[in-house]
Amino acid sequence: MFKFLAMTLFNKRNKTRIKSTQVSLRADIGTGVKIQRGSFVDKHCSIGAYSYLGNNCSVSVATIGRYCSIADTVVIGPGAHDLDAVSTSAEFQKEAFADLTRKPCEIGHDVWIGTQSVILRGVKIGNGAVVGANSVVTRDVAPFEVVAGSPARRLKKRFSPEREQAIVSSAWWLLDRDEAAKQIERLDAL
Repeated sequence: MFKFLAMTLFNKRNKTRIKSTQVSLRADIGTGVKIQRGSFVDKHCSIGAYSYLGNNCSVSVATIGRYCSIADTVVIGPGAHDLDAVSTSAEFQKEAFADLTRKPCEIGHDVWIGTQSVILRGVKIGNGAVVGANSVVTRDVAPFEVVAGSPARRLKKRFSPEREQAIVSSAWWLLDRDEAAKQIERLDAL
């Protein structure tokens, strides 16, 4: 059984604000993370510094990078039933949660996921990618790619290869908030 936070928490030292009572105490939550009301985060999750998780999200067995923006009612890593099994019912599985969440989800740094999107089990989303609202992401998304739809399809790349390389080389997402802001300002001027 998971142990969850019993009340809204604000930690002044690391500027973390958790408004949901459904965040596991064993989840790895970084500095400056904000989690809104009604969001579920299980103990097998990691959320990087300065990321935002909107209202009524569900995140299971996932790693979320730093500076991510995840809108309301996003689902990351819903259970995936084995279609090769005779029955898909969890009733016949010895360890249903483990079986349904076998493949982890990986969300890179500075990813924006639009409202009511679903990121299926085992999907990896690269740094700087954008997922449009109401999308169902069934396969990996490349860095700086914009995808949308059900199933999500590539719409475009956000930047030219040269600008993308400058952003990747800066690795600004690994910096603290103030240093990251300076790097972003410099990159925006290019």
